[in-house]
Amino acid sequence: MPRLQCDVICLPQGYGNSGVLAMTPLVHRSAEGSERLERVDKEHLPTRLYGLALAAIVAVALAARLAGFGHIPPGLYHDEAYNGLDALQVLSGSHPLWFPANNGREPFFIYLVALSVAALGRSAVAVRAPALLLGLLTVPATAFVATTMFNRRVGLLSAAVAAVAFWPVHLSRVGFRAVALPLFTALALGFLWRGLKRGRWTDYVAAGLCYGASLYTYLAARFTPVALLLLGALLLWPAARLPRPRARHVLIFLAVALLTAAPLAAYVAGHPEALGERAGQVSILNPAISHGDPWGTLARQTLLALEAFFVRGDRIPRHNLPWRPIFDPALGAAFVAGTVAAIRRRGAGWFVLLWVAVLLVPTIVAEDTPHFLRAVGVQPLLFIVPALGLEAAWGWLERCGRPRIGAMAAAAVLLIGLASTVYAYQGPYAQQQTVYYHFEAGARELAERITAFLGAPGTSRTAHVSERLWRDWPSLRFLVPEGPALRLIAPDQPPPATTTGETLLAVWPFEPYRPALACLPAASRIEVLADLQERGDLDPEARQLALLFRASVRPEGGPPVAALERGIGLIEAQVEQVAPQRLRVRLVWQAAEPPAIDYVAFVHVVRGGAMLGQHDGPPAGGALPSTAWRAGDQVVDVHEIDLSAPYDPTSDRVIAGLYDPATVTRLRVIESRVPTQDDAVLVSTP
Repeated sequence: MPRLQCDVICLPQGYGNSGVLAMTPLVHRSAEGSERLERVDKEHLPTRLYGLALAAIVAVALAARLAGFGHIPPGLYHDEAYNGLDALQVLSGSHPLWFPANNGREPFFIYLVALSVAALGRSAVAVRAPALLLGLLTVPATAFVATTMFNRRVGLLSAAVAAVAFWPVHLSRVGFRAVALPLFTALALGFLWRGLKRGRWTDYVAAGLCYGASLYTYLAARFTPVALLLLGALLLWPAARLPRPRARHVLIFLAVALLTAAPLAAYVAGHPEALGERAGQVSILNPAISHGDPWGTLARQTLLALEAFFVRGDRIPRHNLPWRPIFDPALGAAFVAGTVAAIRRRGAGWFVLLWVAVLLVPTIVAEDTPHFLRAVGVQPLLFIVPALGLEAAWGWLERCGRPRIGAMAAAAVLLIGLASTVYAYQGPYAQQQTVYYHFEAGARELAERITAFLGAPGTSRTAHVSERLWRDWPSLRFLVPEGPALRLIAPDQPPPATTTGETLLAVWPFEPYRPALACLPAASRIEVLADLQERGDLDPEARQLALLFRASVRPEGGPPVAALERGIGLIEAQVEQVAPQRLRVRLVWQAAEPPAIDYVAFVHVVRGGAMLGQHDGPPAGGALPSTAWRAGDQVVDVHEIDLSAPYDPTSDRVIAGLYDPATVTRLRVIESRVPTQDDAVLVSTP
């Protein structure tokens, strides 16, 4: 007859029956069939203390995710913008189970974005707010699954790692649907494990619902059945020392999961291209990815995936601070210790490691390993591993009679992780120029400028936007509301009608846009903005994203600063010192008739007889050359000048004028209200 081994548990005063029930030992059946009562973990925490600690961890997680939210990272990447566009379709009455645009996407996140856009309007914050909510909820969900699988101390430590690590913090700040998968897997596994422990059918129903719903989140969920099959093998393996579920409970879980996933499964069955369209593009089975060596590529990428934990992580700025590993050195050490602890704990520890290994496969078998979006399925069980390491060190110090040192050591590791994340995110990551380009921030700024221009109160304004810009940048289509004041044009063709009032023209710099200038009202003051840049992922250099021509009512003023030959006048001239050795000179030109020559404007800064700095170039940076001027228009021409020494307004002179580039002959100054010299107007004199 098997013997029962019992441990006497002494409870402090104040624990009632509920406390005794809460600390009831779990019964395990060994491979030999004998039963034993497992000692209650010293790490068991009272419910109230556990709740307060978890609330504090969630508060820290929220603070880390809210700082600069909506602006760090900048821009709105086209994957995010497509989610916003599909959300607009949902709000207009379309309710698909699969969104085919942008290589096809699961629906759950997009429906959340629709709710957010309905509440917050068409903005980057509205697209990213669901990610913030889902990422934040994943923190207590991580505590739930870790507590259920191990104990409350491991649960709190796991949640703390999820709260402070760079990867989940970043994922909570961008509008990618991948953020939804960790939440549903944590809930599904937490309920499933609780069902294994308690044997209640309601836990299996909840697990099935959450697991079936996870398939509506992100494509990496398709690998989770493999991990669940391995869990089934562990349940049948006596060495794992896990309780065996009843067959009817397994059937309840599977039935609920299948019923929940059935609508999406039916759609995929009728549209098989939805299953593998994107996967086929990035798989190492694609010769363009493996270069004819799939097995060698697989081996290399497996090593890269393992390095991601604490050596070298994702290089893509949309997913990570380039090359930063998942864990900082302190949490990396805890991860190594936790791996050993998980192996020694068998059962749940083995399953955690198996889950992480299986859910790494999506990034191993695709390009750009390690790819933190494709590997997102390892969360949140991944964060249990360093928590096990911290718990093991804490427990060892407790056995050595130093429990406070154990708590302080665990807190120190987590604080180091938090400080590392905050510094990296608000510092190097926020300031990296590659982050600006990879999130297509220039397109977002263009959209915001158009929206701000059209939304100015009390004005009649029209914006003309190139069809190419509108087509190429989905963030424009999402962020800029369509309406009668917004007109799409083909810049190489004359506009159907010239507008009146203030007008904005946005064109792609590398298309023939001169015919589109006719849409600007006659006799306007025209200012050109050419400061928006874009750079593709594989482009070595940045380039102009768009040219903005803003036409406003020409101000009525006195006589021009100077009159040049051929009917050209210098209407205004202003000098601004923007730095000790940098000037910004703003000139305004006007022509009585369109010039026949593309003149060059020059601005020189002279000290005595020496040149301190100069800038020669076509007016408006070449976007509006003099041959494109119309009679009566005023053209704003801004020149930035770097000087060889700090500017001294008491001794330095700024002179400006126009010349013919073919002959380098200056246009004569016929009349001027300010001093002139050698057919140059002194716009700033000592």
